[in-house]
Amino acid sequence: MKNWYLELVRRNQFLAYSGLVFLIMALTMCLAPLFDSRELFGVSVWNKPIKFYISTTVLLWTIGWIMHDLPNKKQVRFISKGVFICLTLELVLITYQAIQGKASHFNVTNPLDGVIFGMMGMIIFINSLFFIYLLILFLRVKTLPRGYQVGIISGLFIFLLGGYEGYLMAARLSHTVGAADGQKGVFFLSWAKSYGDLRIYHFLGLHALQVLSLIGWYFFKDQPKAMWVTALIYFILSSGTLWLALQGKSFF
Repeated sequence: MKNWYLELVRRNQFLAYSGLVFLIMALTMCLAPLFDSRELFGVSVWNKPIKFYISTTVLLWTIGWIMHDLPNKKQVRFISKGVFICLTLELVLITYQAIQGKASHFNVTNPLDGVIFGMMGMIIFINSLFFIYLLILFLRVKTLPRGYQVGIISGLFIFLLGGYEGYLMAARLSHTVGAADGQKGVFFLSWAKSYGDLRIYHFLGLHALQVLSLIGWYFFKDQPKAMWVTALIYFILSSGTLWLALQGKSFF
C-alpha cells in the first residue's frame, strides 16, 4: 500500500495529497457519532458526509493515477484542479448541512436549503464537464494498451451515466421508490432493504471507472474486444438495479 501511494504521489502529487486529506477527514468524522447522537433518516447525521468524503478520495486517487498516461500535463493540471474545486465545494455544503442536522440532498424545506441543494446540482454538472473532457482525451490517446484504454473509456462513460442518474433522484426529491426515504437499509450504505433504491445504480455507475479500469489492466490489457464485452455486461447488470429500483423492488 505504501509503495502504491508513493507511486500515486509521483503520478499526481496534487490529487494524491488532496485525497489523503479527505480520507483523514472521513476517518475523523467516524468519531463524531460518539459525541453527537443526532440522527437523520434513521442513521447518524455524519453518515452521508463520511460516505462522500471516502468516495471523493477514491475518485481523486483514481483519476490522479490514470491521468498520468495523458501526454499533455497542462490538461492534466486543469482537470485535477477543476475536479478538486468542484468536489471540495460539494463536500463543504454537505458538511455544513450535517452540522445543521439537515439533509443535504432533496432538501427544499426553506429557501436557504433549496439554494444549497440547487448549488450542489450545478457543481456536479460542472464537474461532469471535466469528466467529459477527460473522456475525450482518453479517446485520443494512442500509447495505451488497447484493452486498458477501453476499460478507462467505458468506465468513464458509465461513470457519467451513473452521475446523471442523480438528476432523476433530484427530480423526485427522493431516492427510495415505493416508500419514503429513511427505510431500514444495509449497514453504512443505507440502501433500502425492502423497497427500490436509486442510489444502488448511482453507486455502481460512479465506481465503474475503478472496476473497469482495473479489469482492463489486469485481465484484458491487450484484448479490447473482451474488454468491451465485459463493459457491456457490467452496464447491463448495473442498469438492472436501476430497473428494479424504478419498479419499487428491492435489490436484496
